[in-house]
Amino acid sequence: MKKSAPQDPLPESIRSCGRDPVQPVAVSVVILTYSRDAIVQDVLRDLAEKIADRDDCEILLVDNNADDVDRGAWLAPFRFARWIRMGGNVGVIARNAGMSAAVGQIIGLLDDDVFIQTVDFPDILMRLFQADPKLGALTIRKVLADTNETRRDLIPHSRKDVDLTRPFDTFRFVGGFAAFSRAAYARVGGFSPEFFYGSEETELSFRLVNDGWKISYSPEIVATELEHPSGRGSVKAVQTMRLRNRYIIAWMHMPFPQILLNYLFFTPYIAFYARGQIDVPAAITDFIRWLRRSDRPRRTPLDAAAVAYIRGCGGATWR
Repeated sequence: MKKSAPQDPLPESIRSCGRDPVQPVAVSVVILTYSRDAIVQDVLRDLAEKIADRDDCEILLVDNNADDVDRGAWLAPFRFARWIRMGGNVGVIARNAGMSAAVGQIIGLLDDDVFIQTVDFPDILMRLFQADPKLGALTIRKVLADTNETRRDLIPHSRKDVDLTRPFDTFRFVGGFAAFSRAAYARVGGFSPEFFYGSEETELSFRLVNDGWKISYSPEIVATELEHPSGRGSVKAVQTMRLRNRYIIAWMHMPFPQILLNYLFFTPYIAFYARGQIDVPAAITDFIRWLRRSDRPRRTPLDAAAVAYIRGCGGATWR
């Protein structure tokens, strides 16, 4: 039975900025942008060098800005492109509007400050997804622009000593650039409306795994992230929101007794690595406020098969 999926937000408008594909394409690339006009134009120019002339790819620019700037004009180089205006900043759930409108068999989500370095990334995506019908999501090698290194929170695993030069199956994807099979998206839906920003990837990962899908990491595709400060809150505000969201995710999806371990140990764990850039009492207060909501989602804990899958990947279910 198909599991319940969050409702997609309704865009204010969708405008084709090239030809509409006459049939489903292989790869759709969805970019959500907010308050990063200069950077996202660089991202689009870089992406155009790789896929603008391909007839098996499309790009969808999801616009969370509330102004009247015609960002659709920036999509002119692409053969198949659409500009989706949300009419204001609705948070990360705006990606769902792009995923819903996409016609690709593979749907890639690219952040508006991330540059894909791998020229033939659509061909790699098609090969990997075609090779495994149970592959629901693919996460890739993401490095920071200033150091060309991978920070701990960019590693798609609870173990931080995994070999990032080799592919492996995992149980979470990280943002920047990630790809999904259309079949997986059709079953589990997109990002939860419970999260405006932060850790939304972890919650969607849990739903994918709980529905029987695999998540894999591939070093074949490499992307560089600028971590541009525009469009983000302060580091402390972002980290506090992420901790609040992790409390919610644990409540929604962690089975007993792992949920107790999470609440006991995850807070000091994340507080240590945040090094003072987090407000734990505020995160707890916001979580309690969320718990008191009458319309909050019900608990859907990971089942035994999902727990076994996570452990089989070498993961720890409590975090």
